[in-house]
Amino acid sequence: METTINEQTTLSIDRTTADELGRMANSYGLSKKGLLVAMLQYFKATKADPRDPKADNPTDAIKALDRRLISFIKQQEKEQLRPIKDELILISRKLYEMDDPANGVGKVEHLRKMNERLRQIADKVGVTV
Repeated sequence: METTINEQTTLSIDRTTADELGRMANSYGLSKKGLLVAMLQYFKATKADPRDPKADNPTDAIKALDRRLISFIKQQEKEQLRPIKDELILISRKLYEMDDPANGVGKVEHLRKMNERLRQIADKVGVTV
């Protein structure tokens, strides 16, 4: 039967660095050793250079992407959705104006016309129905 011995080593760092390491470890709920292990895993996984404090921060990248996405959605709303909404409002107003059951023009005919108009709008914006 073979046994392995868990080898441990000691790092020599100055007191200020050791205190900072301890504070950081406590803030994450880790031991100093646990924090060092997590740091090694992080730098290995992200391939970030720990010597470069100005390296891309993933949080900043996500925030920038979020801003771009919101900007895109707002632009789509302005260019596509609002005109469609305005057109639907006009169509519904016209339907109410045209509703004359006494002369045989009822809601079924209006719905058919609305459906045709919606298909035309969908074709304009490239939506398949």
